[in-house]
Amino acid sequence: MPLAPPKDAVYYEQLYQTHDDPWAYDQAAEQAKYRLSLQTARRWQPHPARVLEVACSLGYLTAQLADYADDVYAFDLSETAVRATQARCRKHPRAAHIHVRVGDATQPGYPESYFDVVFLQDVLLEIPEALRTSVLEQSLRLLTPGGVLIVNDYQQPSHQEPYCHLVESGGGRIVERLYFHDRGWFRLKSALKAVRQTAPARALLRSERVFRWLSGLSARRGPTGSKHFGLVVQRNS
Repeated sequence: MPLAPPKDAVYYEQLYQTHDDPWAYDQAAEQAKYRLSLQTARRWQPHPARVLEVACSLGYLTAQLADYADDVYAFDLSETAVRATQARCRKHPRAAHIHVRVGDATQPGYPESYFDVVFLQDVLLEIPEALRTSVLEQSLRLLTPGGVLIVNDYQQPSHQEPYCHLVESGGGRIVERLYFHDRGWFRLKSALKAVRQTAPARALLRSERVFRWLSGLSARRGPTGSKHFGLVVQRNS
């Protein structure tokens, strides 16, 4: 059986042109992922001058970063996604400090040591395996001394250790692991597959209260209670 073609700019552009929100990033677990990532970044870098979001999608996190950093930079392969992010960020009081463009994670095009924080949210496992180490190297190259890379992906708990090895192979030093305790929520989402597009199901999947309850149950399972797994990474000197 031939391998599926690698996902490229054309693939993502078509995806965003045909889906309002391809990965349902407006749902409760996804929004919680952004909150934890931002809270973690604030602990490591309380007052960053510049931050970067790689593959910003529809800009849910991008807009939130404007209240965190002096200047926010973001890019995505899809022109449609970039326009959606720009429209979302245009409403922010600090819109002039948000810089969004079309870009490629393998060639970010920024100076070395330019950012205090770089966010890689649901990026590494979405791109072809042959490019993952290169993207990590490029992202780490952009960090200032003491800066951090916040990286996470949706995956099986059994893949957490290989994920750590992947990040270390790209020249990173892991300084913290992030557990999102969202396994129960994703089980609910799977159970609702047949009715996911109905109004009651959409409301349930957007409910912060439901997510918090399921997250508490998932937390009892420890690391295996997380479908999203993340790392805080610093650049090896």
